[in-house]
Amino acid sequence: MMDAAFKRRAFLVCLALVAGLSALSVRLIALQVWDRKLSDTSPVPRFKSHVVIPARRGFIVDRNRTVIAQNRPEATLVADLNHLNTESILHRAVAHFYASQEAGWRNLNEAEKNVLLGKARKWVKKNLSKEEVIEKHLDYACEIIGRELQMESEAIRGKFKDGVTRIEIQKRIREGVARRIENELQERRIQGFSFERYQRRVYPMPTLASHLIGIRGYNKDDELVGLSGLEKSMDGILSGRDGRRVLKRDENGLVNLTESAEMLPARMGKHVKVTFDMGIQAIVEEELGMAFEAFNAKHGSIIVVDPHTGDILAMASRPDFNLNLRESYADAVNYAVSAQYESGSVMKIVPMAATLDLRKATRETVVDCGWGGIDRYGFRIRDHHRYGELSFDEVLVKSSNTGVFQFADMVGRGPYYQYLRDFGFGRPTGFPIPGEASGVIQNETNMRNFASATYGYGVSVTPLQLAMAYSVLANGGKLMKPRLVDSIIADNGAVLDQTPVHQVREVVSPRTAKEMCLALEQVVLKGTGRRARVPGYRAGGKTGTAEKWDSKNKCYNEYEKILTFAGILPVHDPKFVCIVTIDEPSGLGEDFQIGGGTIAAPVFSQVAGRVARYMNLAPTEEISDEISSIILNQNE
Repeated sequence: MMDAAFKRRAFLVCLALVAGLSALSVRLIALQVWDRKLSDTSPVPRFKSHVVIPARRGFIVDRNRTVIAQNRPEATLVADLNHLNTESILHRAVAHFYASQEAGWRNLNEAEKNVLLGKARKWVKKNLSKEEVIEKHLDYACEIIGRELQMESEAIRGKFKDGVTRIEIQKRIREGVARRIENELQERRIQGFSFERYQRRVYPMPTLASHLIGIRGYNKDDELVGLSGLEKSMDGILSGRDGRRVLKRDENGLVNLTESAEMLPARMGKHVKVTFDMGIQAIVEEELGMAFEAFNAKHGSIIVVDPHTGDILAMASRPDFNLNLRESYADAVNYAVSAQYESGSVMKIVPMAATLDLRKATRETVVDCGWGGIDRYGFRIRDHHRYGELSFDEVLVKSSNTGVFQFADMVGRGPYYQYLRDFGFGRPTGFPIPGEASGVIQNETNMRNFASATYGYGVSVTPLQLAMAYSVLANGGKLMKPRLVDSIIADNGAVLDQTPVHQVREVVSPRTAKEMCLALEQVVLKGTGRRARVPGYRAGGKTGTAEKWDSKNKCYNEYEKILTFAGILPVHDPKFVCIVTIDEPSGLGEDFQIGGGTIAAPVFSQVAGRVARYMNLAPTEEISDEISSIILNQNE
């Protein structure tokens, strides 16, 4: 009985010993064969083995798929002093330096080179001190890197300082150059250098639509993200997913820069197609730039919109900046979207359209403008000129404040403010760019405010709101939501998502819209907008001259003005609406009559004429030989 029990216990003990020794044997084999670098007694540091493969950001393209924003793969070459000061991993590179100096080296085959490298390595270990190995390795590395980067090796050596473990050798290295350097370093067994790759955003036309496109940069959490414009609002669409690769090591644990043990490919972001046309954008930028300088303005903007779809065809603001250089980015203002101000007489379309829409008057209705002023509701409304009886069209042509108020009074205060909101004022348009202002409608219960609001004071608006309001008249009476993003596109060109054309509401009847366009044509033919005429085309529009409020002195400043022209072309079949705004022109001399008709209207004329020709719109009027010659010279 005891013999059987003893045998059983002995068997179990032997089994445990065998299992334990077997496990130890497996571990020893793993250390000696499968992972020799871990059993090496030399102090080989653990080199970073995971490398990020940056995702390619999606492109931004215009309505014709012209590329506006794209990527350039670049890299930063960095050195790790922990490795550069570790003698045990530097012998092979130093041996390569000496072996490659031997005559006939280039003609040797791989096996012959390895034999020579083995001999050179033994000589290095025997004859060079640790300090000499480190110095020779660094000299060799700087020579190879300097040759590829076209830098003096001494300049590279000068970047190495005591107490620093990570050194940036060079930034913004093109991918092709980075790969050549990697191959050169790998071939020569040079250790301690690696590349940090990234996709640099570049803009082929960096001065066009800079406010709309926006920039990328690092946020407070040190993450590279979109900071403004479409780069910010569409960041989640444009961004892809980074990949990664695990660097391959040789049997000695040395890193192979050019081969991967594992790889997760990066996933590219989606492309964004926008509604604006870079051809029209170029026209707008050029004309605004010239006006901005000629009038020495503080701010300015031009918007061109398709009234039927709400598509933004062009939008420019000043001051602007260069997307690639960004020196003046901090001073740039997206004036077309973020500025809100009292715009003056361009707002007169609201009460006049409301009067026609409610059938309170016709274009033949006449009012007495009071020869300079009228008294209503206990206060006096003053006009900028002395006018007597004027018809509906003449009130717009002359831009009479007293005349406009009388038509608005026919509508009534409550209905008027409802029309003001229906035209899109007092709330954001839903524009997909950060920083849009909403505008302000002041106290609606105050009759004095009501009077001021009818001719453009007491209501703060944005240029974009004006563009959409004038589009109501140009498209037959509908308020459209502005469209900037047309669609999201996959890398293979397939459309993944389309932004629908969105009608917010019907504001006025088609009859009213048409009558208003014809009335606005009279403003260009006979009134304050005569300088907005476009040779060959029937244009309509309205001027605006607004003094700025001086909050310190509690009054309007006659020397600080915002000038506007809001135009439609052609009025009988509108193809686009254009809003020109010039903020605080200066230095024009005491005799210069500063107004929307003298400053903003001529800019509209230039822009609208060039855009009409760019769009190949058929002329609606004959052009004189003199005007034809001027147009040809402009095109040249």
